Amino acid sequence: MLHCHSADPKRQRIHELQSQGMSDDAIVNTFVREEGVVALSSPPSGSLGGLITWIMPGVVLLLGFYIYMRYVRGNRQAPAPISAEDQALLDRYRGHLGEDE
Repeated sequence: MLHCHSADPKRQRIHELQSQGMSDDAIVNTFVREEGVVALSSPPSGSLGGLITWIMPGVVLLLGFYIYMRYVRGNRQAPAPISAEDQALLDRYRGHLGEDE
């Protein structure tokens, strides 16, 4: 990311915390304490919340696909029969197409 306006205040805050002599881990813990796990680039891998964060997108995608397929299959209808007028019209156009070939 070359320049992100939302990153500027965070960079300044990191610089301030470094000038106070805080270690990198202490700075990360400060951001997590202030902003929550959202401050991390990826959720922690050792916790249940981190595991759920990684698994949920796939679960939701599969659940959505399943619901969609049930909806589509549940609303499937047999095609309506063609009326005599429509059949005559189709036969007329098929006759025109056969002459051009």
